[in-house]
Amino acid sequence: MIEIRDLKVDYGDTIAVDGISFQVEAGQIYGLIGPNGAGKTTTIKAIATLLEPTYGEISVGGASAIHDPEKTRGMIGYMPDFPPVYEDLKVWEFVDLFAAAYGLPVEKRAFEVNRCLEVTDLVTKRNVLCKTLSRGMKQRALLAKTLVHEPPVLLLDEPAANLDPKARIEMRNLLKRLAQEGKAILVSSHVLTELQDLCDSIGIMREGRMVIDGKLDEVIDQASATRTIQVELLHPFPEAYLLLMEHPHAHPLEDTNENSVSLVVNFDGEVEDVANLLRSLVERGAPVKSFHERKAGVEELFLSVEAGGQS
Repeated sequence: MIEIRDLKVDYGDTIAVDGISFQVEAGQIYGLIGPNGAGKTTTIKAIATLLEPTYGEISVGGASAIHDPEKTRGMIGYMPDFPPVYEDLKVWEFVDLFAAAYGLPVEKRAFEVNRCLEVTDLVTKRNVLCKTLSRGMKQRALLAKTLVHEPPVLLLDEPAANLDPKARIEMRNLLKRLAQEGKAILVSSHVLTELQDLCDSIGIMREGRMVIDGKLDEVIDQASATRTIQVELLHPFPEAYLLLMEHPHAHPLEDTNENSVSLVVNFDGEVEDVANLLRSLVERGAPVKSFHERKAGVEELFLSVEAGGQS
């Protein structure tokens, strides 16, 4: 649904986006990650036809965002970073305003407004003034207006910004539901743990370039040179610690010692070596309560990129 090829955006002498390529399929949530100034918002604005690229191609639903922007806009629901709500309008009036702006006929607008209020759980707030809404409810109202013309593609720039934990969970669940309905969703966020629970694929940008792009599980596995193994014991067992210290593939972390009941090691062996490690612990009589591989996460991946671990 979204295909970006060799996208480049310059602001005078500043290169904001430098030749990036990626795609987002229908039913997929793609997370765009990067520090401030990485080019995330510029990329989203270019897809939304709000910026003209210096070079490259942008396709939305098979239409060129550069050569056929009007058709593209009809397929896009765009929610910018820190967007305003019109505070003196009631919630239904706010959504209806955008329905009219998208050219929905009068006889259809009421139905679509009600549909979007239901999708975003705002039915009970329909006659409330926007200025009385909480930040989380305002974000819902903004999403409702973004959905009112039934776009197959959603571009969401920091949709969970400044939301409390409950509102973040509600927003995450709502976006997952929309993806299950077949929408292609591109979401930018600084809340990395949220993206790990939300996204199917991610792209990490740095200084305008895409340094990592792919399925979430795959890129995390590829970026992790070592496994992290955590062994939980019923009680301290110094011999288990000594075994880990002597093992050629195990490298205990600094806070792990012979009196620990939680032994954590970086492990650079193969899958078979992991199984052999567990067998050795049991054969030594270690009171193993649990033994598992601790998966790396988006935060660790992002930090490795920031440290120059990926190029």
